[in-house]
Amino acid sequence: MALGMALIAGGIVWATQVPVGGHYWSALAGPFFVTGAGTAFAFIPISIAGLTGVAGPEAGLASGLLNTSQQLGGAIGVALASTVAATRFTTLLGQGQAANAALTGGFRWGLWVCGIIAMLALPATAVLFRRAAAPPGLGYVTGQMVKADG
Repeated sequence: MALGMALIAGGIVWATQVPVGGHYWSALAGPFFVTGAGTAFAFIPISIAGLTGVAGPEAGLASGLLNTSQQLGGAIGVALASTVAATRFTTLLGQGQAANAALTGGFRWGLWVCGIIAMLALPATAVLFRRAAAPPGLGYVTGQMVKADG
């Protein structure tokens, strides 16, 4: 999971370096492949972790909550990145830059926002691994291991 998030962050940050006159194969294909591979290594383990230990009758509910969380997070992320990109684009146009340079500059800032969010997910994976490492029958309450049966 951490490897996947690191690949996603790395691919997005790599994409921030695309030049104004860049071409797909020379400037974007590499970041897209890295980010795509990271997505596979992040989202599949997240789904497995989110559904592990869920009782049969509650599996549909857990799956629905996981899917809703992913969709809502994606929508908020797109809204945030789009707002940043559009604001930067408008600012650069107002400063007299050419439209293609302003658009690239706007996307660059929007991608930086996405990259930072992906980097912030790395510490979250460490917390998940720490909780997953508890022996069976034990759980965490305010950071301390306690017996699950009382």
